[in-house]
Amino acid sequence: MGIVTFVDETTAGERRTAWGLEIAEERLTVRELIRRRVFQEVAEYNARTPEVFQGLVQPEETERVLNGYAVRTRRRIDPETQTALAERA
Repeated sequence: MGIVTFVDETTAGERRTAWGLEIAEERLTVRELIRRRVFQEVAEYNARTPEVFQGLVQPEETERVLNGYAVRTRRRIDPETQTALAERA
């Protein structure tokens, strides 16, 4: 088992806190890695539903703010929709 560490960085050089995702397989496609990352981010958000979503892609009906995306009305975010947005990006 291994851990993939994600460190998000903006074009301005700002970095977010690193976090890891455990991977059991020896081989994994990039598409599957993105899917797992998005599902993890969405699961953490949906468990707490804070005002700001910090994830790979911007959910619908949100506004970009300094440290993520402000959710206008607190709601659950759909991981399948977020994965599709990430794949298109």
